[in-house]
Amino acid sequence: MMHSHFSNPSSSAIRPFTGKGKVQIASQGEAILVRVNLATTQTRKLKAEIRHFLRKEAAFVRPHFGPFHVHIWTSEYRRKSHLDVDNVAKACLDALNGIVWRDDRQVMQLTSEKFAGERAVIAILARPLAQEPAPIALDESLFGR
Repeated sequence: MMHSHFSNPSSSAIRPFTGKGKVQIASQGEAILVRVNLATTQTRKLKAEIRHFLRKEAAFVRPHFGPFHVHIWTSEYRRKSHLDVDNVAKACLDALNGIVWRDDRQVMQLTSEKFAGERAVIAILARPLAQEPAPIALDESLFGR
């Protein structure tokens, strides 16, 4: 079993969201969930908001050396912001460099989704993987996955 740097490894209790500003963080075991009450096309601003909060308020998070799975959800307020999921993902991954992982090259699995919502919010779930994903055939069998 990996030793957690996010919380007590013997506990799977959810550590509720902390933070009163635009960014909050919660954790469960080795997984962290960052919620950003700001969905903007200005990726530099998004990245800065996340990094500033995590450096100041999330001292319990230490960089992990292994592979990661990341899932990003983007709620656009009535789909008016026209955010690109790839730009949001890149800003979020860059913001977590040196804080959650050493470098975003450690992310082995990434899903980024967007949907119309009642407010502009981004949620980032980062979870260490026990091991790197096994190689698969990159052929027509992918249609069945």
